[in-house]
Amino acid sequence: MDWLTNWIFDLFYGIQKTICYIIDFIKEIFYMLAGIDPVEINGQRTDLLSNFLLSDKVKKSFLLVMLVAVALLIMFVIIAIIRSEYANGENKKSKTLIMGKAFQSFMIFLIVPFILISGIALSNTVVKSVNTAMNPYTLESGQEATIGGQILVTSGYYAYIGDPSEREEIELKFITGELDYNNKDVVAEYYKIRDLDFFIGIVGGLVILVMFVMSSISFIQRIFDIILLYIVSPISVSTIPTDDGQRFKQWKEMMIGKVLGAYGIILSMNLFFIIIPQVQKIAFFGNAFKNGIVQLLFLIGGAFAVTKANIVIANLTGSHAGGSETRELIANMRTGKNITRAVGATAMGIGGAILGGKHFMDQNKSSGFAGGMKSTFSSPVSKGVEAMDNPSKLSRYAKMPSRIATLPIGMMKDLANGGIVGMGKNFVPRVNNVIKGDTLFNHAQSLKKPIKPQEKSDENHT
Repeated sequence: MDWLTNWIFDLFYGIQKTICYIIDFIKEIFYMLAGIDPVEINGQRTDLLSNFLLSDKVKKSFLLVMLVAVALLIMFVIIAIIRSEYANGENKKSKTLIMGKAFQSFMIFLIVPFILISGIALSNTVVKSVNTAMNPYTLESGQEATIGGQILVTSGYYAYIGDPSEREEIELKFITGELDYNNKDVVAEYYKIRDLDFFIGIVGGLVILVMFVMSSISFIQRIFDIILLYIVSPISVSTIPTDDGQRFKQWKEMMIGKVLGAYGIILSMNLFFIIIPQVQKIAFFGNAFKNGIVQLLFLIGGAFAVTKANIVIANLTGSHAGGSETRELIANMRTGKNITRAVGATAMGIGGAILGGKHFMDQNKSSGFAGGMKSTFSSPVSKGVEAMDNPSKLSRYAKMPSRIATLPIGMMKDLANGGIVGMGKNFVPRVNNVIKGDTLFNHAQSLKKPIKPQEKSDENHT
């Protein structure tokens, strides 16, 4: 029993450390997607977003759009002049002012690429410095913190069996990765595996994993959005003579929100590492389980704060940008939910059709998936053929080649009608028909049960 329970707890820890490993892997992706850590491209280490913006394909697309925007600028200048001629009072603009706006637009065409690239490089440098300043473990030990180590320390608060005087140092080593939480033997030296709070470790880890996956998708979406905004920027600039720069102002707010919003996730992640270690030292109740629940809530709340940090930072750039970020996050969650539901329903339908064939599909339309699966395992596949009492050997052997030849056709028919389950049901009866039957074509042939002596006497008496 001890071996079995130890195996179960080892399995639980294996699940926890796997979840934590994936979370820490996604954290590394965060730093690369945000531009804090460089990526290697053709032997050179560079910022990912800047590499995309400076690629030949993107530059070519930007130049083509700018040519279109120049044509639009000329057209908008003509429209603004005509409109000014027929306007009265405050709406009337001088041709000098309109031409000044046109010249301003042309200059913005030229400086937008430079400002955007320089701004991204500058913001990456600033945020990297702030990230280092906010990371307590970088300042103390010169190493990055791991979320997996933090979850281990939190879930093992009451399972520590090492030297109490060295506990703070050991926990720091697990958090910074100096001690590997993926190595069960190393963990077992300082924590009793069966006493770990797996509710906090697994459930909290799963919630954090889901939140971080959503954040990583937001990071990737941010890259596409920034590139798109960069390419279409000349279009918004070309409208300055007609709307006094309102569309360009909207574009600028969106771009700033996209560039700075993602950095909020990185900074909020450092707050996670600052606050969570303090929470685990607080005794909210006299009961360990209740304290564990509160710690789990802080873990989940911290994960939500990390994912919402981009919205907080985006709100600082303007109401439009912040609202846009919020709507996009909600829309993405709804879209993901709908896609998951549709994919799941399709996968279940395909799986049911493979298992149950036509029987499943017919019943699935009227009774749903459960009714279709019930029909799959309960319905007969095809009409069986009763075996003759004493078929002649000539009849059996003469028709055997045709029964063998039509066996695959019969199995395909069973697969279409009853799926894999139906084909499995009829396989033995069809083989039995090949060996002992007397029909020309292969059928699912059922054998008659041998009559017992008592039944024979009853028949004779009758």
